[in-house]
Amino acid sequence: MQIDKHTDRLRFFSDLYQNAKNQLSEVSDKLRRHYEQYKGSDLIDGSTERASAVRNITYEIVESQVNSDIPAPKVEAKRYSLRHDRNATDIERLLAKIRDELPFEELNDIDERYTYIFGGSIWLVEWDSDKEDARERGGVRVSCISPTDFFPQPHIYRIEDMEYCFLRFTTTREELSRRYGVTQAEANLAATEETDACRGEEDTVTVVVCFWRDEAGEVSRFVWSGDAVLSDIEHYYGRKKCACRVCGKPVEFCTCETPRPTLSDEEEEVLTHDILLEDGTVILAKTPVFSENSDGVVREIPTRVPYYRPKCFPIVIRKNTSSASDLLGQSDCEFIRPEQQQINKIESRIMQKLMRSGITPLVPEDATVTLNNAVFGQVIRLRPGESAASYGTVDTTPNISQDIAQAERLYEHAKRIIGISDAYQGLDTARGESGYSRQIRIQQAAGRLESKRRMKYTAYAAIDRLIFSYYLAYADEPRHVTYTDSFGVKHASTFNRYDFLEYDPAEGRYYYDDGYLFSVDLSGGPEQQREEMWEKNLKNLQAGTLGDPADPATLLRYWQNQERAHYPFARENVTYFFDMIKRKEREKNGQAEQEILVSDQRDNPSVDGIAPVGRPHPLHSGVVGLAGQDTGAH
Repeated sequence: MQIDKHTDRLRFFSDLYQNAKNQLSEVSDKLRRHYEQYKGSDLIDGSTERASAVRNITYEIVESQVNSDIPAPKVEAKRYSLRHDRNATDIERLLAKIRDELPFEELNDIDERYTYIFGGSIWLVEWDSDKEDARERGGVRVSCISPTDFFPQPHIYRIEDMEYCFLRFTTTREELSRRYGVTQAEANLAATEETDACRGEEDTVTVVVCFWRDEAGEVSRFVWSGDAVLSDIEHYYGRKKCACRVCGKPVEFCTCETPRPTLSDEEEEVLTHDILLEDGTVILAKTPVFSENSDGVVREIPTRVPYYRPKCFPIVIRKNTSSASDLLGQSDCEFIRPEQQQINKIESRIMQKLMRSGITPLVPEDATVTLNNAVFGQVIRLRPGESAASYGTVDTTPNISQDIAQAERLYEHAKRIIGISDAYQGLDTARGESGYSRQIRIQQAAGRLESKRRMKYTAYAAIDRLIFSYYLAYADEPRHVTYTDSFGVKHASTFNRYDFLEYDPAEGRYYYDDGYLFSVDLSGGPEQQREEMWEKNLKNLQAGTLGDPADPATLLRYWQNQERAHYPFARENVTYFFDMIKRKEREKNGQAEQEILVSDQRDNPSVDGIAPVGRPHPLHSGVVGLAGQDTGAH
C-alpha cells in the first residue's frame, strides 16, 4: 500500500478504518448476536416478543468444549545437522520458559471461549522493549483479543494476504501519556467510540491501531485516537536510531545550533567483541581482509552482521473450523441457533402453561372460608348437617410432557451437530455397557472435535514462530533458560541469537537462519492429563516395565517420571532414592576396594604400601609404571 508523503495520514487512516467498519457491519452484527446468544439472550428471531424462559444450551455446549490444555512447543530444523538440532532444542526450551512466564492459562481460557462463540480468536504478539530485569532487556507481550475489535481488509480472507488491518482497544487518557509519550493536551484530543466496552465512561478512550504494508512489503504501524496521533512508525520491525538530519550524527553527539532529530533504520550491527557460539566456534569482531594492492598485506575491518527483521503482521488468527469465504472459522453458536430459538419458545410455552395452571376449589355459594389458620392457610367451615361431598376441586394442570420431550429432542440435535456426547460432558451414561465400550464412544465423540484441536495447534505454532522471530531480531543478550532432563535433573541453558548466524561465502556476508519448523508436541507433555499420566506411571511400575519394583533404581525412575508429570512431593522421593542408591554404591565400592587391598597384601606383600610391579595401587587415581612411579595420568 503506497501513501503519498503529502497525504494527511490521520485523515487517510481514519477514512480507511471507517470504510472497513462499514464493509464489515453485517459480520459485526452477526458476532454480536453470537455473543448475546451465549449470554442467554431472550430475543426471538423475526419477532418483537421476547422469550419468557430461556434454557441456555449454547452456554452449556460451549463450556463443555473448553480445554485448559496448553500445547507444548515442538521445533525441528529444516536441514539436519548437530548445530541445527541443538538450535531447535534451544528454541523449544525458550518457548517453554515463555509459556511459564506469561499468563498463558488465562489467555487460553479467553481464547477457548472466543473461538467457539465467534468462530475464531485474535492473538496479538508484540515485542516490549520496556520489559527488563537485571540481565535481560526486552521480552514478548501476548494478548488475546475479541474478534469484535478486529477489522481486517474487506474481502481478504488470509492475514498473510492483507495490505492493512485494524485493532481497537479501550484505555484511559493517562495510559496514553505513559505508553505513547504524548502530552496532556494531545491526550485530550483522544475520543471514545460508542462500544459496549466504554459506553458512558468519560475517562476512557478508544485507541485504533493500523498495521499496514508499504510498497516493499515492510510492515508499518499507525496509532491514533480521535484527533490525536499517538504513533506513526514506518518499518515497524526495524531497529531505529535517532540522528540529526543536518549533520548525520547521533542526537547525543550533535553540535548543530538547531538539531533536526529523525528516526532511521539500522540495517547492520557492528560487532564490538568476539562472539563465542554454543558449538565452540567464534565470530571475530575484526574480519581479516587481504589487500589487493600489496602482496601478503592483511588488514582488519569491523565485522558487520545484519539485523533480523520479521516480515508478517504481529497477528495470529485461531479458527474454530475452517470456512472458505471467512477470515474467522465457523461459529458453534451459528449452527445451533435454530435449536436454541426453538427451545426458548418451548420453554416459554411451558412456563405460560404452568403459570395459568392450578387447582380451583368448588364450594357452595354461601360457604364460609376463614383465613386465620397459620398451618393450613385457610379453613372452610361446614354448616350443621352439611356434607363435605358438596365441596370439590377442578384441576387445571396442563400436560407438558410432550413439550419437555421435544425440548430434550432439540437439545440432543444441538449436541449432535457439534459432536458432543453425554460421556464427553461427564454426564451419567450408565446403559449396561462395559467400560471399554463407553471409552470407545467417548473417543469417537472426541474424534469429531479433532479438527478444532488441530486449528488450535496451528495457531500456537504460528504464535511460537512469531516469538522466535522477535528473539532473533531484538534479544541482544543471551536468554537464560532452566530445563529438566529425562532423569529429573535441572540444567541451565541459554538462547543466543548469534547461534543462528550463518556465513554465505559466495555473497561474503552473514545472515540469520530462520529455517525451522514449528508445531506442537501431540503427546501433550506433562501439563496435559496429569492424573491420567500418574495412573499410567503407577501401572508401569506395577507391571514391571520399568524394572524390578523392589529395586531402588526402578523406584527412582518411577518417581522421576512422576516429577515430570508434576505429582505432588515427587521431588522429595527422587532425592531420597537418588541418595539411597549413591550411598549403597559408595558402601559397595568401599568394600570391594578393601577386599582387593587385603588380597594384594596377602598374595604380593609390599613395603610401605607401594603396589607390586605392574599393578596400580587400588586407592591411587594415577597409573603406576614398572618402576612404581606415578606417570601423572590423572
